[in-house]
Amino acid sequence: MTAVALALGGLVGFSAAPAAADPPGGTLRNVYSDGQFCNSYGSEGVRAGLWSRYYCEYRQYTPNAPGFYFLWSFAS
Repeated sequence: MTAVALALGGLVGFSAAPAAADPPGGTLRNVYSDGQFCNSYGSEGVRAGLWSRYYCEYRQYTPNAPGFYFLWSFAS
């Protein structure tokens, strides 16, 4: 459990500095370890009118590291 907390804590700092390959015009909303939850939250944001569309992007930075889902939202 401690390892998970440390991993997520490190991820918060990372997510504040988007990489060069980030989708143009997108706003990073959150990072998830589960794709279903990412899509659920993205869909709810569209239904609630918080954004017009979203994209859940899977990234795995090294072959042995866990992958994460980045929730991007778009205004129009």
